[in-house]
Amino acid sequence: MTPRPALPPLTRQFWVIAHRWAGLTLALFLAVAGFTGIFLSWNAQLEAMTAPHLLRASPPAASAPMRDPAQLAAQAQARHPGMIVTYLPLTVHPGESLHLRVMWQNGAPHPNWDELFINPWTGAELGHRHWGDIGEGWVNLMPLVYRLHYSLLLGESGELAMGLAALVWTLDCFVGFWLTLPVKGPVKGPIRQAQAKRQPGWWARWRPSWAVRWGASGYKLNFDLHRAGGLWVWPALLVFAWSSVSFNLPGVYNPIMRQFGARDTAAAIAAHTLPAPRLNPALGLAAAKAGPNMAPGGTTWLWHAPAQGAYYYGFTTRSDVPDEGGASRLMFDSNTGQLIGTDIAGARPAANTATEWLGALHMARVGGMAWRVAVTVLGAVVTMLCITGIVIWMRKRSGRVSRRAKLRPGSPQRGSITRESMTRPSTSRAV
Repeated sequence: MTPRPALPPLTRQFWVIAHRWAGLTLALFLAVAGFTGIFLSWNAQLEAMTAPHLLRASPPAASAPMRDPAQLAAQAQARHPGMIVTYLPLTVHPGESLHLRVMWQNGAPHPNWDELFINPWTGAELGHRHWGDIGEGWVNLMPLVYRLHYSLLLGESGELAMGLAALVWTLDCFVGFWLTLPVKGPVKGPIRQAQAKRQPGWWARWRPSWAVRWGASGYKLNFDLHRAGGLWVWPALLVFAWSSVSFNLPGVYNPIMRQFGARDTAAAIAAHTLPAPRLNPALGLAAAKAGPNMAPGGTTWLWHAPAQGAYYYGFTTRSDVPDEGGASRLMFDSNTGQLIGTDIAGARPAANTATEWLGALHMARVGGMAWRVAVTVLGAVVTMLCITGIVIWMRKRSGRVSRRAKLRPGSPQRGSITRESMTRPSTSRAV
């Protein structure tokens, strides 16, 4: 039997084409994600500008005490029959309102809103909104930008599409980086070997990839911005690409991270899913708020999960990622108060801690003002890379089309013998 010939190795040209088509496929997704990310890095500040009457609150007097958030939430549920508070911040910062996220029981008449804002000093309702519904006006501008960022306003199908785009982006980060590395051609014969010895070193040949020729022609400048721009922010691009996979494609992200020792918290939550949601648990919100001591300046919150019949109490420890806090959590039965599970910073596998850092970096919740500015710049760079990549493709495509046109039958070709060339005196220099 004749042995099957070995498959040829993948050439650099193959990866160039793969990078080109990956970029063209991702251009829309990344341009939208990058541009909206510019604004989302300042989400809290912009929300305060577009919905100040909802997010801002003040005490009636300077010495007025702030009321208990759990009691305010319980009173709000009593005022709105059928309403269930699913997220309750237990820490409210000065000048801010108490921001409740709610759902409604099936069969009960309810309005079309899922967020309620309360003055934490007086208990007065400041207003409500249906998150992301731009039909309500400016109050939903930033939620709309957020929805556009992670799902293109297409719901679950959009989340899946953005997740797949993030996965391709992650792989393409490595391809794009490899393509910037200097190529060392084959060396044959004594003369070429002598010439190779006089060639610049590896770093000297790679250094131009990091530079931008600001005085060059339009195409060269565009190419430099694409190549050097991607190199200078490459680690951050990889962080944002892989963290996007964790947000939108957990079915791919979690199994991969398990290979590095991560504990799958989503699977643990799913394991406690009840046959029917427990909408009215025996334990009220006020009974679930006591928990471990916070670190100074930390944040606590309570999440009611009817599908699991549980409360999640989030709190801050000194081992948490230094962001808004509340990353550590306890899970306990919403009827009996029995502890079901724990997820405490400092006791997690290193891979889970890495995931926490990825999420905090992606959402600009670490590093203060400096990192928010960096994320803003990165969003602009991602948008620029999409535009310059499309320009490079259009220029190369135009060149290919032009070359094909010259090779068509009947079209003059370089080096071909025509009646005109036979009668016209030659002006070329002999070799």
